[in-house]
Amino acid sequence: MQEIRRDQLEDICATALRAAGASEGDARLVADHLVDNDTVGHHSHGVMRLREYVDAIDRGELIPSARPRIVSESASTARIDGGWAFGQVVAEFASDLAIEKARVTGTSSVTIRSVKHIGRLGRYAEKVAGSGMASIIFTCGGGHGINQAPFGGVERKLSSNPVAMSFPSGLDGPYVMDMATSVVAEGKVRMYRGRGLQTPSGWIIDSEGNPTTNPQDYYDGGAILPLGREEGHKGYALAFMVELFAGLLSGGGIPGDPTDSFSNESMIIVLDPERFVPLEEARERASIMTDHIKSTRLRDESRPIMYPGEIEAAARAANQERPIELAGSTWEGIVSVLRQFSLPEPPGDLPDLGIRVEEVLAALDEGRLER
Repeated sequence: MQEIRRDQLEDICATALRAAGASEGDARLVADHLVDNDTVGHHSHGVMRLREYVDAIDRGELIPSARPRIVSESASTARIDGGWAFGQVVAEFASDLAIEKARVTGTSSVTIRSVKHIGRLGRYAEKVAGSGMASIIFTCGGGHGINQAPFGGVERKLSSNPVAMSFPSGLDGPYVMDMATSVVAEGKVRMYRGRGLQTPSGWIIDSEGNPTTNPQDYYDGGAILPLGREEGHKGYALAFMVELFAGLLSGGGIPGDPTDSFSNESMIIVLDPERFVPLEEARERASIMTDHIKSTRLRDESRPIMYPGEIEAAARAANQERPIELAGSTWEGIVSVLRQFSLPEPPGDLPDLGIRVEEVLAALDEGRLER
């Protein structure tokens, strides 16, 4: 494990993205998203993605200078083409537009297509809730990132297809649900492999359909199971419907008819609670329900009931001044990016990993490392 200050890590990531061709504003935005995800404990969507983003730029699949554009719109809807820009840039633009339209019409639906990895959906759901609005967000992989077996199957046919929802609150953080429709996101399997750990039982199967806890079995042709495990038909059905809302309605790719490369096609739905009940009344009644639920007797006194989104809000508050812990494989990826662009490496108190970018790229080309 490697520890590093939040501000230092954000500067490193932003500098690397600038060197890769991003504007100062875009580089800072993407770096802030990545580091914030590590801060709240979602390392699968944190700075471990930096190497992945730079590789996508090198392959011409991510265009750092591209800007999102509105393809068509009405008072309450819009279709956005991301132009293969950074996903965070496109999704922030789409979220702002959806909020703006919902303020006028009460509800809005905005789709995005041709967009690279947008990161953690909860970040956009939090943004919407912070504006006093509620949201539902669907995201797929444009027919790529296929990692999930349909219920009863042993082959990858669907992406993890996450869903997020949010609602404003008067508490320390908004109500936010953000989950994959598979039992776990692929990034978490990658994180377990990077840290040399076995995955929990029920996450993955090997290439023959056998249950396994060895994360490498997934990368050797296995698959992630649908949400629900034994009741996986529910997660599978959710994943299927996400493809229709996010992939099909955006005009993007779907399994069986994919885009040219991975694309986080999405639909962002925003609702103005004021069109139904006064916002303060909604917050107060939601707090009453939260207190009621939290008052339950606990199975384990050391694990209190938390409202959806409370863990992230508490982690963000607690970890602002603490160093972020990164897995060795994540740190190696960051250093390899710095060396690729001949950028200054971190201070001497951080270890020299003894790895050179040409060695990393050769290993990637030869299949000895996963991109």
